[in-house]
Amino acid sequence: MSDSTSDEGGRDVRDEANDAPRGKHAAPRGERGAAARAKRDEPTDPDVTAGAQAALSPTVTCAPLPDAPRPAPAGASPDGSGTSGRVRLALRAAAALLGVVAVIYLVGVAVFSRRYVPGTTINGDDVSLRTPAEVAEGYKRASGGYELSVSGQGVSCSISAEDVGLSYRYADTLAESSLSSTAWSWPLLMATGNALSVDFSPVYDEGRLASVVQGVVDDANRDATQPTNATVSYDEDGSSFEIVPERTGTALDDAIVLDKVKEALSTSARTLELGPDSLLAPTVLSTDPALADARDRANAMLAATQTLTVNGTTVATVAAAQIADWVRLDDDLTPVVDEGAVTDWARGDFSAATDTVGATRRYTTPYGKSVTVEGGTYGWVVNGAALAQTIAANITAGSAATVEIPFSSSAGRYNPGGADWPRRYVDVDLSEQHARMYDDDGNLAWESDIVTGDSTKGFNTATGVYAMNSYRGTNQTLRGLDLDGDNKPDYISHVTYWMPFVGNLVAFHDAGWRGSFGGTIYRSRGSHGCINLPSAAAQRLYELTRVGDVVVVHD
Repeated sequence: MSDSTSDEGGRDVRDEANDAPRGKHAAPRGERGAAARAKRDEPTDPDVTAGAQAALSPTVTCAPLPDAPRPAPAGASPDGSGTSGRVRLALRAAAALLGVVAVIYLVGVAVFSRRYVPGTTINGDDVSLRTPAEVAEGYKRASGGYELSVSGQGVSCSISAEDVGLSYRYADTLAESSLSSTAWSWPLLMATGNALSVDFSPVYDEGRLASVVQGVVDDANRDATQPTNATVSYDEDGSSFEIVPERTGTALDDAIVLDKVKEALSTSARTLELGPDSLLAPTVLSTDPALADARDRANAMLAATQTLTVNGTTVATVAAAQIADWVRLDDDLTPVVDEGAVTDWARGDFSAATDTVGATRRYTTPYGKSVTVEGGTYGWVVNGAALAQTIAANITAGSAATVEIPFSSSAGRYNPGGADWPRRYVDVDLSEQHARMYDDDGNLAWESDIVTGDSTKGFNTATGVYAMNSYRGTNQTLRGLDLDGDNKPDYISHVTYWMPFVGNLVAFHDAGWRGSFGGTIYRSRGSHGCINLPSAAAQRLYELTRVGDVVVVHD
């Protein structure tokens, strides 16, 4: 085997390596060893392949044994790559991983811009990986043939979508909640969940729904009990006003029911159970402080006793029980006196008990005859409106008072049930067919036989207590009614003295056509209702009487 090796150019590698020793000034052996070691320690030429360096190694046959190996510099690897190499490898790996993650993320963004992220729910329904269109179609199928069943509180009915023109806008509503805003955060949503709340409120005809609900409520309320507010009422046992608690009743509140139906429709509920909160509620409760105040003020009114008098004589007393009938609560719970109710009482019950016009009167005539008479236009008549106004004002103020009764007409004296006219009056006794006049002192001033209305023909002279009126006069022409229907007065008569007391129809007057008076003439040949007198008696009576003189006609 040859000791020398040539490179591709045929150059003796050994000679090249030992070029210096073969020169004229060759270094000693020791120096050549040191030089060889220094040469060995130099960095390897990166352009020289590992194979070439291996081929060069055997040519150094004359070199001394190498010194002991030196430790590698800190951070150097046995293969010579170093710290910077490892960092470069780590960065390359990280970049590759980030690239993969970015691709996956962007693919997710693209997918979840059109579909819901896994774990997504809409109103509790799982819609993972479904498109909005698919979800809308599912809801549409589920709501097909929608009908709301309403029950409770006397109601049992169904409201269909067709009844109220109801429809849902699922696709439009879901389209409005774009996925693009959540697609970029799909990894987070997958980790934490994506619970969506979407308002699928339906569209319906408000007018038709209100009409349907109103019909349902009206049917239920037909036999229902309406609520009653707490109020203040008079307790007869305690003689005072007390608070009466409210009562709910069973009637439905149409506004509340309509709101509940709308709420049920908005959530696509299939059933609706109406509870007590759907009933009409009292608007005034017993706990209202205003009601307690009203009670106290009403009780103060009860103390306003009214003593009613005529000419200083007590004729009636208005006490608590009567006052209680007139006290009302207005809308703001203020106790007020119902003046209309007081007026009705004054003109009604009180007037009937107090007025004497037309009332039955029992008395004894100056000539000793016991008489009962009723009817007529003379007597006492209470001015109910004026009296009511005074009483109402006193009660409202809580003032007890003595009230002199105001009258719209009065008599000579107040004597309910008896003769209330003065001593001066004209007495007509139909049964005796005799008339008498008494003067201011009650003395007989005039008397005469008379002829009164023909009872057989229905022309009876009216009984009662009257007063002569202002139609009186002299030289009058009397024209009778047209009772026979011939369009002519039944009679035409001339009289000298006319003293009417029933309108201008019934009067004392002279009857010169008669030859006799008194007795029973009136039963067959009586007047048409007037009181016929002899001419002289008529003249004298006319001279004695005046407007306002009382005329009492009795049997």
